[in-house]
Amino acid sequence: MFNKSRKKNNNISKNGEQNALRNFDKKNIEDDYIVKNLGINKSHKDKNQTIFKSDKINIKQISIVAFIFLIIITIIFSIRFIRFNVVEMLWKTSVTKGSDSINNKSVRYSGFRNGLMRISNDGITYINDRGVVKYIVSYNMKEPIYEFNDNYFVIADRNGYEFYIFDKDGLTGSNFLKNAIQKISISNDGIVYILQTDEESSYINVFRSNGKEIDISIKSSLTNDGMPIDLSVSDDGTELSVAYTCLSNNNIYSKATYYNFADAGKNANSKRIVGEFIDEFNDKLLARTHFFDNKFSCLVYESGIYFVSLANKSNPVVINNIEFEYKIKSIAYNKEYISFVFDNNELMVISKDGSIVSKRKIDFEYENFYLSDNYIIFIYGNRVIIYDAKGRMIFDKELEMEVQYASKKRSLFFTELLLGIIDGVECIRFY
Repeated sequence: MFNKSRKKNNNISKNGEQNALRNFDKKNIEDDYIVKNLGINKSHKDKNQTIFKSDKINIKQISIVAFIFLIIITIIFSIRFIRFNVVEMLWKTSVTKGSDSINNKSVRYSGFRNGLMRISNDGITYINDRGVVKYIVSYNMKEPIYEFNDNYFVIADRNGYEFYIFDKDGLTGSNFLKNAIQKISISNDGIVYILQTDEESSYINVFRSNGKEIDISIKSSLTNDGMPIDLSVSDDGTELSVAYTCLSNNNIYSKATYYNFADAGKNANSKRIVGEFIDEFNDKLLARTHFFDNKFSCLVYESGIYFVSLANKSNPVVINNIEFEYKIKSIAYNKEYISFVFDNNELMVISKDGSIVSKRKIDFEYENFYLSDNYIIFIYGNRVIIYDAKGRMIFDKELEMEVQYASKKRSLFFTELLLGIIDGVECIRFY
């Protein structure tokens, strides 16, 4: 019996070994096939399977995190376009100098770079976006007028004879002229075009950022060439547009002339007229000209606006004309937009190519009206009202102080404003 059981066990063991051998051979055949046809061995296959499984887990985790981050960013940027009235004051810088007293209404502000220029009759102060007073320059002007571009700021005394040019670090140049200053315009490179007049004629002269004169001059008279009433220079300083009022046979008419001084060094005294618009202003009074950049310009008359393309520098062409139904009450512009308020209290925002971006009615009084980036800002006493370019009101609040000027300060998640007040500058955040 013992022998029979042992024989049986031997048979079972033998069968098990044969099955194991068959399975081992089958597995070896599969591994050989993988090695020969797929170029990987068993250990690599197992390792890659683990990596693929790990990658699936990591990709899933990364996708979840990215989705949550996208939702948070979307919410943050969405609330920038919702009207909020929570205001937090971040800092205040007090500036009082000379005749700049609390009741001195001659104090004005202008945006420049990321900060504010504080302008009065006896000096100018630049405060940056952190509230640091970068410089103070004294002068004595009866009626300061000023213009700025990306890098330079120019201020002059209307009907006076002096002007000063600044950058973010301070005074770069100045000059004293022999004819009375009427209008100024400045390029990104600090090239300044100045309109001067005497008893008989007008003169447009050009100056570098250091205040030294360039050998370019345009002389005109009312009866011959017309009297310039406004001028604007392109970003690169080579192109100039001038709005003229002309007199012929006792008839007064308007015209717009475009100049190009790119080769002024070779042909210094040439006017370099590249385009002139006269017929467009039959029975229309041209009042304002403005260069948005090097390519787009506009001409504003009492009942409408022409948009001019200078893509071809030697041939400016009108690309759009908008006729207004109502009289212009206020106008403001920057590098991207021009905005109007009409006497029916309609606000219109137009892009530099002549496309109407938004129109809406406003139902409040205002004293100051500005564009700051894509914000339209109205100020009345201590009340500040802000729209975006699409005409959506995003801020309306009466602050604790009387505001002279408000400028948008670039911020990623919140909206910050620099407020020019009588005795200094405040920075507020609203959300």
